[in-house]
Amino acid sequence: MLNLSQSQLLLWGGIAVMAISVVTGIISMALFMVTGRKLKKKLEKEYGKPQR
Repeated sequence: MLNLSQSQLLLWGGIAVMAISVVTGIISMALFMVTGRKLKKKLEKEYGKPQR
């Protein structure tokens, strides 16, 4: 393959999985922020601003 030992494959595979999970987390946070703003505007329009 790439002339890597089993321990090196596990190391680089783990780093790759962590990097993918970080990128997925950042994308999810951005998506939820956008949809959350839309939902907040919709709810405020329908029910008014929350009382504190």
